[in-house]
Amino acid sequence: MILVGAGAIIFAFVRWRSGPRAALITVIAFLIYFIDMFLFTAFLYWFPEMTASWRLSSSAREWIDWIIFFCDDFVTAAFIILLTAAAFVGRRRDAIPETT
Repeated sequence: MILVGAGAIIFAFVRWRSGPRAALITVIAFLIYFIDMFLFTAFLYWFPEMTASWRLSSSAREWIDWIIFFCDDFVTAAFIILLTAAAFVGRRRDAIPETT
């Protein structure tokens, strides 16, 4: 996924002149994706050690884990929304014929 994301960012920079708004939205979306991927991976790696030192109960660990996964779902949704917006930005709307 890192190679796909890096390729998408490079492709967006190559296509920058033909559609700067779409390219900017694409770059922002994949940067958000990379930040999310790094932070979520770090969380999954360090969370068991951190909670052991905090002496949390198992239900508290599950609750914190659920909140983090829930927030990650919103970040993933924002990523998908930004990519969808990039696909449709700058498109011309054809005149809708008026019916009487």
